[in-house]
Amino acid sequence: MGAVLEIRHSIRAFWLGLSVFALTACGSLREEGTGAQVTELATSLIIGQTTAPAAPAASVSRDEILNNPGKYMRVNTRDIDRWDTMVQAAQNGSRVTWVDTENNTITLENGVIVATRGLPRDLMGAEVGQVWAAIRAGGGNAQRTHEFLTDGDQISRELLQCRIAQQGADTVQRLGQTLESTRFEEKCEGEGLQLTNIYWVNRSGRLLRSLQAISPDAGYLQLDVF
Repeated sequence: MGAVLEIRHSIRAFWLGLSVFALTACGSLREEGTGAQVTELATSLIIGQTTAPAAPAASVSRDEILNNPGKYMRVNTRDIDRWDTMVQAAQNGSRVTWVDTENNTITLENGVIVATRGLPRDLMGAEVGQVWAAIRAGGGNAQRTHEFLTDGDQISRELLQCRIAQQGADTVQRLGQTLESTRFEEKCEGEGLQLTNIYWVNRSGRLLRSLQAISPDAGYLQLDVF
């Protein structure tokens, strides 16, 4: 799909120094940070503050997915070509957390990834409000920030300058359906990181599919929200 995650040599060393933490090991995140907000929401599912639905069955049928809009999300880890089905576990405003059979989670804000848990080199938290605003406006400039844990259990933040451009009409093929959409491309560059994300948005302004970068280790995720 033409999206390429370009990693400079210096950023590889940076990423290798990061620790991968489970949700319950994130208590050291500062309270006001995006990572802390996401962690608080997702951790509540584990300790019982919120009743979470059961993880999806290992195999979910096409009819089950299509007949329950909003319940399922299909995720393709592009670097290893692995498909997983996730169910909605929690919602806090525009943020939705999804969980799979192995309790890996992805948190989205208006369809844009703001955190992952369980992937190689997780995204601990992100601020992406300007990205969604630019998509809704038909394109424009935006800043986004990504937060990661260092070896010293501190938050390191990467600031990215992004340009979102409309690429025109496109179709999404999934589970035997053909859906009309508008394709957007987001090109971002920071001090040590460059990435390109792609979004397919329907007429009602809903993200049908996206291809989003997580990290050099995790690569890209293709998300299909039904």
